[in-house]
Amino acid sequence: MKCFVRYIGVVDHENNTHYVPLKRGLNIITGKSSKGKSAILDIFDYCMGSSENTIPHGIITEKAKLFFTVWRFSTMAVVAGRMANSSQCYLREIEREDLLRTRKLIMDVENFFTPSHQMHKSELTKALGRYFSITLKDVDVDPLHKISTGQKSPTPSVRSFASFMLQHQNLVANRHAIFYRFDEKQKRDQAIDHFKIFMNIVGEEYFDLAKLHTEARYELRRAQAQIPKQESIRAAYLGDFQTYLDEYKAFAGTALTELNAEEIWANPRNALSHLTGIVVKVDGSGTALEARQQELRSRKTDLMVEIQKQLNTRHVLKVSAEQASGFADAMVARKIPTAVQLDHSAVCPVCASPTESAEDEANKLTEAIHWLNGELRMSAYAREGFGEERRAVDRKLKELREEMRELEQALKPLNDEADRLARSRSEDASALKSKVKLELAIERCIANPPSETKELVQHWQKQLDDLNSQMQAFDVDARINTLAVEINRSLKRIGANFDFEASYKRGHLKFDVNTFELWHETPSPDGGAGSRVFLRSMGSGANWLYSHLTLFLALHYQFASQPDCKIPPILFLDQPTQVYFPSTDFAERFIAEDLRGDREKETKKTVDEDLQVVSEIFTELAKFCDDTETDTGNKPQIIVCDHADRLDLGNGYDFDSFVRRRWRSEGLISGVGVEDTPNDA
Repeated sequence: MKCFVRYIGVVDHENNTHYVPLKRGLNIITGKSSKGKSAILDIFDYCMGSSENTIPHGIITEKAKLFFTVWRFSTMAVVAGRMANSSQCYLREIEREDLLRTRKLIMDVENFFTPSHQMHKSELTKALGRYFSITLKDVDVDPLHKISTGQKSPTPSVRSFASFMLQHQNLVANRHAIFYRFDEKQKRDQAIDHFKIFMNIVGEEYFDLAKLHTEARYELRRAQAQIPKQESIRAAYLGDFQTYLDEYKAFAGTALTELNAEEIWANPRNALSHLTGIVVKVDGSGTALEARQQELRSRKTDLMVEIQKQLNTRHVLKVSAEQASGFADAMVARKIPTAVQLDHSAVCPVCASPTESAEDEANKLTEAIHWLNGELRMSAYAREGFGEERRAVDRKLKELREEMRELEQALKPLNDEADRLARSRSEDASALKSKVKLELAIERCIANPPSETKELVQHWQKQLDDLNSQMQAFDVDARINTLAVEINRSLKRIGANFDFEASYKRGHLKFDVNTFELWHETPSPDGGAGSRVFLRSMGSGANWLYSHLTLFLALHYQFASQPDCKIPPILFLDQPTQVYFPSTDFAERFIAEDLRGDREKETKKTVDEDLQVVSEIFTELAKFCDDTETDTGNKPQIIVCDHADRLDLGNGYDFDSFVRRRWRSEGLISGVGVEDTPNDA
């Protein structure tokens, strides 16, 4: 994204504007404490829709009525304003022909910040996001997320930019935190999730496919879960059809139809039409009823025998478990001797010669006791084994009793009909009744047709395969890996330019784009995975500072080099030199030796050495902007707020050429400082 911040400013209660003009590349705002340097970052964040006002209390918050930030794009400027301590915001475009008059237009406060350009903070972040091509309204890939939580997942917005742009005073050299707002887990996870979107690795089309993919996966699982249920329904219908066919044959002495149960299930409508036209005919000489009854009674006898066997087995298992438990408890309770006193003067009763047989037997007894103790310890496993066998017997009993119930149901109508036939001799009525029951069962099947589960499974599996193929075309994993490689390559290159301690000069920093963890990795002598030292375990504030600078410059190099990246390469650094000059500065000019504080006692470095290191930091920042522009055609913007002033930079750079405001006697709210250039529009 090619754009930069042109102005950051304040409108006081008298409608006077106080601002800092900014350019591409390195920008320095220098001055003593309490003049508004750090407030620049908070004003920018506030105008980007921050949920809270973190602008330091003082003269700025007392006199400010409105804060504003001006974004400069190639063909226009966008002004984002926000009332002090309010959610009331303004957003206004300035077209190409008025770009040179931007500052004058803003200074006419009443006519510039009008009600027609007013909106709520939530609308500001959405509207501002459109200028950075952030228009996704739904990033949920799981349709159940909104149902279960009652709300959609947070969509990407310019609010997440702050984590990549702002390095506040308490963060720029922090060993425990790297990114702004990451102290809140929700915001951390949100920024990491949205990073792939900001880097244009995934977009709206991908999320649409991902939603369809998730829905197809749910439907496939639902269809697969229906298979056992449908099989159960099918088995029940087949059982009913076969029962009524067998009943008819038993009563009529002949088969009702050549169709079997499977064929009736396969095409119930045709089967019903076929059965309707069949006239019931009874073969009076048939013995089918008696044969069927005998078959069912024989099976009943077998089932009763099998059930009794399983009951006997269960009883034996129960008794065995109880005996094992009782035996173990009794033996554990018994006191077992740990030693025995033997009379070593034992002699053979035959020859009266000394013998050690008693001692040998005692040793064997000891071994036997140890073996028994081991077996007793195994009794718990034995009881568990009995329990598993008992559960298997219970399952078998359940199956046998269910089969017995079904058999009783099949046998009952035959017995009933036999009794009725003995009284009425009406064989036709019994056969007709079985035919009618079969037809009714078929009608129920037609009225409540089973779903075509297997066909559904095939359908959703094909849908899932097609969506997988389409999503793979985005090559998300490969592009993320490529991005990780590029960032780590930049970390190695940029880190070599900073004055890390000697122990960290071997190896280099590495960054995980999936977890946002940063560590120093020392290569292994054998070429394998090196040892990792995470930032929180590194010593020295200088190492923490350089780690932050290296990481954020590496990230912003990617922001500048990727033409479709949505994050502009704009980085704010607040007091990066505090590692070397930590004391508060109230002097009329920058005096390095007065700002060293306790550092004088902690290090042998001289003031000149510290100044040299600080000068090298600013030189590297300026050089990074120029080199990145050369490589990518997009010049990053770095805004540094610091006490350091009038440094001797290297590579031919002039410190004063980067100074946008120098606040020693006056500060932001007064508007006094470096005069605007004629082209300061």
